[in-house]
Amino acid sequence: MESQRQIRFGELIRSLISDCLLKEEFFDTSITATSITVSFVKMSKDLKIANIYFMPLGGINKLETLKNLNEKKYIFQKFLSKAKINSKFTPKLSFFLDDTFDEATKIEKLLQNKKVLKDIKE
Repeated sequence: MESQRQIRFGELIRSLISDCLLKEEFFDTSITATSITVSFVKMSKDLKIANIYFMPLGGINKLETLKNLNEKKYIFQKFLSKAKINSKFTPKLSFFLDDTFDEATKIEKLLQNKKVLKDIKE
């Protein structure tokens, strides 16, 4: 279970990464800032590693966006180092696809199944 400090710091990193996506100029047209949702950030106990979970809008070009963000993570590192976060270290970043949206869609489809609806009504 994450501590309150990890959750608070993760939320700060999430908002800074979102700001960076909106403000920074990327020289890669495959990264479009308005189409990426940063879901959550999971911090390590020592706050030195940040795992950033995201999903492109509509799930389009997921793997390509993941590859490009991980290749360009130095831009985010630089942005975080300039931001005024109260930490000795700038966390090392890793980007991951957030599959909770896919899981929610899968569960919703299962709940719409006729056999499942029959069991729920009874």
